[in-house]
Formats: sequence, structure tokens, C-alpha cells
Amino acid sequence: MTARPAGSPCPDAARAAGGEGAPGRRVFFALWPDAEAVETLSGWARQAHAAFGGRIMRPETLHLTLAFLGTVPLDRIADLTALLEEARPIGGTLRLDRYGRFHGPKIVWAGPSATPPWLDALHGWLWRALARRGFARPDEPFRPHVSLLRRAEPGELDTLPAPAPLDWTPRRCVLAASAPSPAGSFYEILAECALGAP
Repeated sequence: MTARPAGSPCPDAARAAGGEGAPGRRVFFALWPDAEAVETLSGWARQAHAAFGGRIMRPETLHLTLAFLGTVPLDRIADLTALLEEARPIGGTLRLDRYGRFHGPKIVWAGPSATPPWLDALHGWLWRALARRGFARPDEPFRPHVSLLRRAEPGELDTLPAPAPLDWTPRRCVLAASAPSPAGSFYEILAECALGAP
């Protein structure tokens, strides 16, 4: 698979039980946007950057994390790959219609005002499958979002013009690994599956 440049993982992601500190790869499951959604979200990012500065996430790094597992031993990656390659999850449309922010990590993001049932169901199915493989589900509630800025300066989100809603129908659920390089981090897609129509 082709490596993708990447930013850091999302702040509310879970870590795999016993995975940190072991030789392995930092991996996560995510919904990956198509070119049309990327173009719209990149416009949102530029608008937010004009208000808050920080570092804009590059178009090829945009994604919605479903499960971040931290560093997973290499001998467990094949099982995660198989999970996704054998899956037939059902997708749907997600309306991204607001900005949000995580103040600790200084992230500004795009997200939905309401999480559609299909996305909750997909998130729940994935974590049940991961729990059977020994991964601990995070205590924090699921907050679907696409990170747009990192290291954003303080400011009130209501100073931003309301974005035109984006009705995004994700087609790809992926297992990705974060791989460092001298030029920066890259995302490598290890496996993926198509999301079925509801």
C-alpha cells in the first residue's frame, strides 16, 4: 500500500492494553474521505486557520478516527488486517456542520451536530471485534471529528462564519499505521474495506 503523509493521532483515542512500549506499529482504524470531501474540508481548515493560526492538516492526512490502538506488536497486525478484510460494515451519510476544538492539544476540528445511528453502530461493532482480540475500549464517549488544525491559538469558535454543511458518505474504512520519516510522519494504509449501502 502507498504511504500517506500524516499528522498526529486524535487526542481522545484509546490505547491498546499492554501495547505501549512494545516493539510494533502505531495503528488506528478510520474513515477516509474521497477527493470531494477533502476539498471541502480543506476549505474549512483554511477558514479556521485565518482565525486561529496553527498548523493546517495536509489534505492527504484528513480522516475520521474510529479506534486508535497505540503501539501494537508486529505479530498482532495480521489479525487486525484480517478483521477489516473480512468485514462487511454498513455505512451511510454523515453531515459535518460545525467546528469544534480540543483545548489541551490545541486542535480545531470539523464534526457533526448529531452522530447518525449507522456511525454509532459501526463504532460499536468495531470495538466489540477489538475487545474480542484483547483491546480495551476507551472510557471517553465517541466524538466523531476530522482534525483540521493543530497548535491553534486561543479564540472563540463563534467568531468563525458557519460552514456550509458537508454531507459526506464515506466509502472506505481503513487500518492505517503512522510511520515516521526524515520528512515527517506518514500514514500507511495496511488494509481497507468498502462500506455497504444502508
